[in-house]
Amino acid sequence: MFNKTTQLQRTILGVTAVLAGLFMMYLAPTMGMKTLKIALENVMERLIPFDPDFYPAVPILGATYGVWFVLLWLGGAFSLVLAKKVYDGEEWARGTILGIFAIPSVAGMTMFIPWMVLVVSDYSTGPVAGILPPPADLPAPPVLPVMIFGLIFYFVTLLTDGDTIKNKILKIIPYTAIGVVAGMVFMNGQHGVRYFIFIPEYLDFTSSLHPLGNFYTNLDHYDALALVKTSQAQIDAGQIAKTTEAIYDANTLTLLLGGFMNYLSSALMIISIPFLALKKKIGYYMVLATALATALIGLDGYIVRHSFEWLVGGIMSLGLFIIFQLPVFKPFYLKPEDI
Repeated sequence: MFNKTTQLQRTILGVTAVLAGLFMMYLAPTMGMKTLKIALENVMERLIPFDPDFYPAVPILGATYGVWFVLLWLGGAFSLVLAKKVYDGEEWARGTILGIFAIPSVAGMTMFIPWMVLVVSDYSTGPVAGILPPPADLPAPPVLPVMIFGLIFYFVTLLTDGDTIKNKILKIIPYTAIGVVAGMVFMNGQHGVRYFIFIPEYLDFTSSLHPLGNFYTNLDHYDALALVKTSQAQIDAGQIAKTTEAIYDANTLTLLLGGFMNYLSSALMIISIPFLALKKKIGYYMVLATALATALIGLDGYIVRHSFEWLVGGIMSLGLFIIFQLPVFKPFYLKPEDI
């Protein structure tokens, strides 16, 4: 996929790898941690006391942001140790750091969106009473530069070679689409896990050995969609309807797959990038499989949960599947004999 590079271009690539490595290790995790702390403060103080379905955001954000911080630090270290090989013109090293630079790009996006959902969004006029408006004079999200600089590092690495302008424009499309869709798939995974682990009467049923306290059985006793609009006051007053007899609810499987399967698919999309850059068939088929899987679970989420964001995610995944099937793009990630 990569073309020959000049000495100047190799210098730019090597310097980019060093700068990106330092940024990913010493700046990006701190920016993410500041964003996480502010988001959690808002969730715990402004939202959870009134709307209990926000409480899963606390463990989910803590876990997923933590994973991103680890990946950013390790990815930065890889970028530093591979910088010399990139400078030497080793294609395998350039392909590897292209995938590494997808980490801050996608991580920045997926850490920025919770800021918009949990800090900026105003739920005071929503179906659950008592929620306060967001704080006034909010600063810009601290994590935003992670996404911006991640994209800069990514596209500098993708485009700095002797290829034609036409080819550079063309290869931007599939290599951008995979990152954007990976981010959207991850965010839909957040949605799925959030409602999969949501125990409506959490303070009363904390034991996983009780049907109402187990992730796999609790929704069989509730109206899963009505829970989204149930306030803490209604739960405290015993105004939440539940059945003694379990009635199979398709939401459980949809949320599990739409959560954890989407997480894994997002990771596989990122992992596929170095293989695509080096024109290894496994990368191509990883994209097709994950795009198909996430497109179908997005459609399933819309049918079962009437979730518009899952429908959008499913359509985006379907678009990725189609893009990677188009002959005009295949020379950028497959060898001639594999097309």
